[in-house]
Amino acid sequence: MKEFFYRLFMNRRREKYWWINLLVPLVSIFLALIVGGIFIQSTGRNPFLAYRLLFNASGLIPGPYWRSSFAELLLSSSMFIATGLSFAIAAKGGLFSIGAEGQFYVGAVVAAFFGYSKPFAGLPSIIHIPIILIMVMLFGGFWGLIAGYLKAKRGIHEVIVTIMLNWIAFYLIQGWLVPTGGPMAAKVETGVSGTPYISPTAKLPIILSNTRLNISIFIMIAVSFLIWFLLYRTTFGYEARAMGHTAIYNMEAPKVSGVNTSKRIMQIMFLSGAVAALGGSFIVLGILSQFPPVFEGGYGFDGIAVALIGQNEPLGIFLSGILIGALRTGATSVQIARIPKTFPQIIEGLIVAFIALHELVRYLLLKLAKAKKSSVTEGSVE
Repeated sequence: MKEFFYRLFMNRRREKYWWINLLVPLVSIFLALIVGGIFIQSTGRNPFLAYRLLFNASGLIPGPYWRSSFAELLLSSSMFIATGLSFAIAAKGGLFSIGAEGQFYVGAVVAAFFGYSKPFAGLPSIIHIPIILIMVMLFGGFWGLIAGYLKAKRGIHEVIVTIMLNWIAFYLIQGWLVPTGGPMAAKVETGVSGTPYISPTAKLPIILSNTRLNISIFIMIAVSFLIWFLLYRTTFGYEARAMGHTAIYNMEAPKVSGVNTSKRIMQIMFLSGAVAALGGSFIVLGILSQFPPVFEGGYGFDGIAVALIGQNEPLGIFLSGILIGALRTGATSVQIARIPKTFPQIIEGLIVAFIALHELVRYLLLKLAKAKKSSVTEGSVE
């Protein structure tokens, strides 16, 4: 049993300074907070007060309203984790997909449709919710598959296609399906803007009373583990990672080894779209209960930052999703210190900037580790 868990969670062969890879994102976060504090100080405001307000309201630190803040933290984190995993799945396969935003929209509108339409609305929750989530992942996966097919069969770069699909999803949904008079718009006599409200049986069960926290975070815990298992314990994952490592060489090595790269590209993009769409369903099934006339997006693009901070690893993405969720949850509190509520997004950007310099950060940490080891060795010799 001990050997099983060791093989499950640990690599049998590691580089000498493997722990530095874990420190890089932590050091990047620390540096971002320092630089952010300098910016605040330069405006004549108190950075310590700003950070105290931010983290007290974020849900990360227990306080007077910790229960509700923590619930909101996990609620928003589940959507960031979904879009972060979506980007990482594609990145592991050597693809740069920025289509999570459009896939998130598709997931949200599909969840709304199957949430209010008959005969689905008459089903019990235990059947209704799984049907919605399956349909959401199928439609979202199909939206991602379009880019995968064009990349695999026509050689069209996935960045171009996913950008176009984002705009198509946005205008198709916001400009035709949902507005008054659209196929999915609520009837005028109901006085409801956007789509009709979903059936009570479609709403995700609440897991913390007197809050909005639902099972979405548990779903993402399960999905994160499944993605990790798929990437590191299956043939699909091995071939996808091999494609990612050789993407700069047009994946020639996997092709020579017999990997059907075209098939894998389409599978990767389908899976990436399915996971992003799952995040979109959470905002409808767990928060809004409909697709509104004006949909506040951005989760798909934020997912890129989440994935970069988490080093494109499922566990890292889960933790970075929690971090970004905390920054967004505590955002409005910094206004008490006369700091714009967008400041946490600046911190997020700084973290990504330092993550982008990970090779420099890693080099400095490695140099420090070697210097420390050298001094210890010299001391023992003396």
